[in-house]
Amino acid sequence: MADTKIQLPPDSTGASVDTVDVTTGAGVVKREVVSLGDPTTGANRAAISAAGAVKVDASSVAVPVTGTFFQTPQPVSDNAGSLTVDAPVGTPVFARLSDGAATLIGQKTMAASLPVVVASDQSVIPVSDNAGSLTVDAPVGTPAFVRLSDGAAAQVGQKTMALSLPVALASDQSQLPAVAEQRAAILHVTGTAAVNTALTITLPAAGAGLFHYITSIQWFKKYSVIGVAAGAGILITSTNLPGNPVWDTEQLASAAGTVIRVIDYQAHGPLRSAVANTATTIVAPLQLQTIWRGNVSYFTGA
Repeated sequence: MADTKIQLPPDSTGASVDTVDVTTGAGVVKREVVSLGDPTTGANRAAISAAGAVKVDASSVAVPVTGTFFQTPQPVSDNAGSLTVDAPVGTPVFARLSDGAATLIGQKTMAASLPVVVASDQSVIPVSDNAGSLTVDAPVGTPAFVRLSDGAAAQVGQKTMALSLPVALASDQSQLPAVAEQRAAILHVTGTAAVNTALTITLPAAGAGLFHYITSIQWFKKYSVIGVAAGAGILITSTNLPGNPVWDTEQLASAAGTVIRVIDYQAHGPLRSAVANTATTIVAPLQLQTIWRGNVSYFTGA
């Protein structure tokens, strides 16, 4: 049967209802096609497909779309309380700061890291490596610093006293053990008197702000002939020592040539002179038939 064309109404472009051959699985069948045309322009036609859908050409006309949309930027969430950004190795990932600047995430250096603002009423933030101590691992020779309460930066682990951190003790601090400085004497004064002569050993003034620190005193007497006994004994005195100590010696009728040690002071801690930059003396008076000899070891310091 020949194709039948019905034109309702006729226009310059042809029929509005056509019968056409359509190839299907059962063979060629007849289908009617309705063409919807613009009454003013014959070329503007819309075809109704076999599924009944109408294709509308609106390429030159704005089509309103309704619904719910998010403004840029879109919220991103993985609904797990964290967000993982999986990017190829070496690909930088940026975050947007409150001032609009883009900052690279996961910086290795502090200078390129994100700034953090701590609240003015923030309590002390504990820092711990979960082992009861904090280790700063830095290359050998790299100094590590802490910030003091006055804002100054002090280096940690100083070897010298002058560069060490100041320490404030509590007002109710219990007694701290102290160890006296043990220093070797580097100065020595010795003296020997003639028979029947007094002996004075003098440690000269040490210098501005300096004291004598005496580590030992040794004093001997030798009888040149048989000694003359005296019940009162003999006193050896001192000046510029704390309390001005006095030593008492025997006075016996000892044989000629007898040597007696009358002072043997060996300090557990140095004996400091009473006044800085002042001579210190130890004096043995005249004693009949006696020769005095004295030795004093010391060093000086503030």
